[in-house]
Amino acid sequence: MATAPHLADLELTTATPERSEEFLAAILRGFHHEYEPEGWGPGRAVAEPDRNFGFTVDGRWVSTCSAYTRTMTVPGGTVPTAAVTFVTVQPSYRRRGLLNQMMRHQLDDIAGRGEPVALLWATEPGIYGRYGYGEATRCVEVSGPTPESGFRAEVDLGPGSVGEVEAAEWLSVVQGLHAELLPSRPGALDRTPAWWAMATNDHPSRRHGASAYRYALHYTAAGEPDGYLSFRTRDGRNGTFEPGVEVRIATLDALNPSARAALWRFALDLDLVRSFTALVAPDDPLRWQLTDPGSLEMEVVDGTYVRLVDVPPALEARRYATEVDLVLGVRDRMLGQNQDSFRLQGGPDGASVDRVTAEPDVSLDVRDLGAIYLGGISPAVLHRAGLVEERTPGAVARLTAAFGWSQLPLCLDFF
Repeated sequence: MATAPHLADLELTTATPERSEEFLAAILRGFHHEYEPEGWGPGRAVAEPDRNFGFTVDGRWVSTCSAYTRTMTVPGGTVPTAAVTFVTVQPSYRRRGLLNQMMRHQLDDIAGRGEPVALLWATEPGIYGRYGYGEATRCVEVSGPTPESGFRAEVDLGPGSVGEVEAAEWLSVVQGLHAELLPSRPGALDRTPAWWAMATNDHPSRRHGASAYRYALHYTAAGEPDGYLSFRTRDGRNGTFEPGVEVRIATLDALNPSARAALWRFALDLDLVRSFTALVAPDDPLRWQLTDPGSLEMEVVDGTYVRLVDVPPALEARRYATEVDLVLGVRDRMLGQNQDSFRLQGGPDGASVDRVTAEPDVSLDVRDLGAIYLGGISPAVLHRAGLVEERTPGAVARLTAAFGWSQLPLCLDFF
């Protein structure tokens, strides 16, 4: 007989490889999904059992927490990153400190692995700020009617072409293109072949009423691939012959603006399609390419949250848009090694960070340092919100100029 929750003896447990299946089933139950083993082959391939843990009662999982070992692009560089995922607590065991204990345990583990940064998607964003995670990237869901999606005449589609291809051919080309684009994409994550299989998992349970993935490549005038697109379609015609298909763009990227524009036109000009949706960066140029920008509906949605686990190497991993020499006073209630003053000296060619006893020019919580880390959230905005304290006149302006970047961060790797 199962032990009553209020009498349970809770044990923090690491999920050994032989318990991976039941651990994954417990995770999906926490998110109110049914575990279908045949649909989770790619997920099992990227799992790292030594990073899977949670609390058990009578050998049953009542909470879960996990992470993946990834590398994230930051402005001008990369940083080893723990991609935190699968955080659940069963309702019967809430308000007993399980989440606090798991977060502390995981942050200590991440620090021990030498990963300066943790990253997560927050299903419930209100939870993770108290653990030092700040929203560092945002996504924009764009949608609209395709008949009103014509481009301005000045938009150059280039001399190449777009062709639909099969999944295997697409994947063989896209891995190289993604790697070439990755250094200019702050917030994006590296992908091993196993992660590509995860990202393109097309089991029917993951389609949510839409079609299987379809794939296309853009080719230069010489016939070389330089851009890629994946999408699904959803038929909304309700048995009629009237056009009414929606195209849902999953990925769209290219090595140059004309190839990117041509890929958009391919998706938006598909026969019978009358509407589209996509997730893009806040500074995506699509709106400015449209003849009728007002036809584009835009909704800002949560992106990824960043937590600096070790401040000096995290700040040294990135480059800065302008020369900067400031002392940052950091507050961190969970990791004592971050509760200090750090002198940041940096610029476009590199950075160094040292602990100092000098008075800070700027004081902020580690949560807000994580928010500005990738250049997507302005320190000046957080200062106006009362979250960044300026102690030296002009320091926030210098910090804002240095942390900005030419491209806003975006992460479309879901983990």
